[in-house]
Amino acid sequence: MNKVYIIGGRAYNISSPSIRKFSLAGKEFQTEEIATGVNSFREIFDGMEKETLCKALSCLISGDLSLADDLSHGEKQELIEPLCTIYTESEKAFKRMSRIAESVCMLTAKPKNG
Repeated sequence: MNKVYIIGGRAYNISSPSIRKFSLAGKEFQTEEIATGVNSFREIFDGMEKETLCKALSCLISGDLSLADDLSHGEKQELIEPLCTIYTESEKAFKRMSRIAESVCMLTAKPKNG
């Protein structure tokens, strides 16, 4: 993934985050209560404070909080769009990796006949 998003009138190039960046963003999300019964990333992010979204997105883009103030000039929906894209794309990649790992396990776990 490599996309450009306009947030608060500024362009941000967003590529697939590393595990470290996901971890940092996750720490920012820990401050928020996630409502039960939500069915999508959009619903989760809609229920969060704008400040949390700015900090998490900054972590995902730069690996620290250096962009949080700049991102705060954007509208909440401008923050939610890239967050949804990042997490949706990552979810697809993790599902794909899980299927590959399962296939490899099935190849190595088959008993020999004979």
